[in-house]
Amino acid sequence: MSADRAATILARFNSAQNDLMWKLKDCAFDAAEQFPGDEGWSAAQIGCHVAMVNDSLAAVLTGEKDMAQPAPADFVESFDPRAMPPKLKTPAALEPPEVIGIDAALARLRASGHHMSKAIASLTGERGSRYCVTMPFGTLSLFELAEFAAAHVARHVAQVQRTVGKV
Repeated sequence: MSADRAATILARFNSAQNDLMWKLKDCAFDAAEQFPGDEGWSAAQIGCHVAMVNDSLAAVLTGEKDMAQPAPADFVESFDPRAMPPKLKTPAALEPPEVIGIDAALARLRASGHHMSKAIASLTGERGSRYCVTMPFGTLSLFELAEFAAAHVARHVAQVQRTVGKV
């Protein structure tokens, strides 16, 4: 079951990641680097932010970043990516640089996608369901954290579309 679960999450992550890469590649060069005017991020900054989050979460999934703890005996998975708050406060460490070119953002996004894909694929049933991490919106198993990563990328695909439409 755990191999199937990891494979299912990996498929969702890869689909969202590919969608984001294509959206960013399809942006007109100048549109990708322009700010939308509502104090939001440019499409290139969104891509960079996603890459930063991918790398950070992948490090947690693999244990490179020692944040996961054994799940409490009474822990029950309850994460639903559709029920996430519409806007989460971005930690300063995951804010994109003020200026980044689309080529640099795409390179970072590509590398982080490989890192995250390997991390998701490496999840075993033991580590994926019996270790947790506490996020601002709740405590998640590592399988749920991987699901959050896929949902995070998908959410930003829509943001890029909206942002490019504004410039």
